[in-house]
Amino acid sequence: MAGQQEKQDEGTRWVTIDGRHVLIHDAQAERQPHVSARDKAYLDKYYDAVASFAKRYNVDPALVLGVGIESGFASQGTYLRTGDAFGMTGGDTKHMTTAKSPEQNVRQFFDNYGNQIRGTGSDAAAFVNGLQGRDASGKRVNGWKVYNTDRPASWGVLVNQGIAQMWRSAPAYLAQRTKEHAH
Repeated sequence: MAGQQEKQDEGTRWVTIDGRHVLIHDAQAERQPHVSARDKAYLDKYYDAVASFAKRYNVDPALVLGVGIESGFASQGTYLRTGDAFGMTGGDTKHMTTAKSPEQNVRQFFDNYGNQIRGTGSDAAAFVNGLQGRDASGKRVNGWKVYNTDRPASWGVLVNQGIAQMWRSAPAYLAQRTKEHAH
């Protein structure tokens, strides 16, 4: 029967075309999302701690992880001296946050900015606004800290690039991690 299919292994299938069985290899199924070595190392260190806090604050972990672009995702710059992947300087590197572990670093981030980003879910604009001391609509909130006072516009672009990177890398990382734990 034309078009009849039987499932074979993942990525292959038998198809009956004009009464003949043909094994089809599906290259699409073979493609695995790629996670760079840098992103994997970062996510190995930070994902679980961020995900735990993010759940409590109702914020997408990828948004918080995206702030790690400040440190090349825990691979360069002041991170190597301080252990702070998020670049929390208080506007001056003399006040750079130091952390002995990713868990401590994540706790510091949420202690400082958790209430400002609470409930942003996956809304990147509301998240960035919160970090910059503004409500979801962009209006300044009295008493809220400003994450980056030096160049807020370019910082927002940078952090949005980090968020986009983590929206790509985190799901692929979790899929790989699940697959590795299943074996």
